[in-house]
Amino acid sequence: MRLVLAALILSFPFGSAQAALNTDGLPAGAVGVVGMDIATFRATKVGQAFEKFSQVKTKNLEGSRKIREQLGIDAEKDLHHIVVAIYPGADGKVAEKDASGIVLIRGKFLPATIADFGKKNGIPSKTVGKHQAWEAGPFMEKLSGEKPKDAIKDAYIVAHSENLVLLAGGEFLERALSAADRNEKAALLPAVTAAKFSAAQQGWLYLYADVTKLKGAKQDVGAEEISLVFGENSTDLQLAIAAGFVSAEKASTMRKQIKGLQAFAMIGLSADDDKSPEEKENLALLSELVQKIRIGGEGKQATLDLDYPADKAVKAIIKVVEKAQKPATPAPAAK
Repeated sequence: MRLVLAALILSFPFGSAQAALNTDGLPAGAVGVVGMDIATFRATKVGQAFEKFSQVKTKNLEGSRKIREQLGIDAEKDLHHIVVAIYPGADGKVAEKDASGIVLIRGKFLPATIADFGKKNGIPSKTVGKHQAWEAGPFMEKLSGEKPKDAIKDAYIVAHSENLVLLAGGEFLERALSAADRNEKAALLPAVTAAKFSAAQQGWLYLYADVTKLKGAKQDVGAEEISLVFGENSTDLQLAIAAGFVSAEKASTMRKQIKGLQAFAMIGLSADDDKSPEEKENLALLSELVQKIRIGGEGKQATLDLDYPADKAVKAIIKVVEKAQKPATPAPAAK
């Protein structure tokens, strides 16, 4: 099955949430996990800035309208939390065409309304235990009016309960539903990572990956696993990254390389000659951000931490969005 991560997350707008990272109902054996606590994100300054500008886009508003009218889901209130787990293929590795993905979307749903939508539109489905599983490709096409990406053509959508919608590849569907039925509480993350995620009370984006299971991973780097937490406290946007390596030597090399890149970036950002006042302001923001990055760790671990004023992060986001929305300057007409 092709990985469903990007297409599925982008198919649903943000709502409110209940927990920071809830992996209940996912089968054991995941080698990658991404979790989004959307309520926490929406309550932050950065989240509000993103939401303000995303809502301006007609396409997003139209998508929310279709979801509300056809599935009875209010995107502003009923979508709470998304967790995506990636499982390796038969060879124990993850590649685009040789892996399985499970997506759990928690919130408030109307299973009967979702079933009626599937039946009314003649969407292919199959029965798995007590559940009706709808083919995700045709389902999303009827819902959005647009042909879905190949990423979901082998996946199924199941309105598991009033609190959970599940998406999974066909070859993994029965296992996914069995775990969800039991609300399985499998240990998906290493103990150190799980503890760090639990401690991130203000976190809203979480990522864990077993690098050794990724096809094409550079063995000479020596990385074994990586974890990331994004969050925001009362004043700062926060980022914490930790990577484990096969040896203390590999970890030390990585720490030195990152510090070198940081120093090199600072030199480049200090060169503001012949820059406009706006460009100088942007460089100053970037320079402050780079300067605040803290590189650490000991033994086999390398860490990167950042606390950056949320107000300045919002300002930077607004600048980027406004610049992207400006119409391109037309080329001068040929004489």
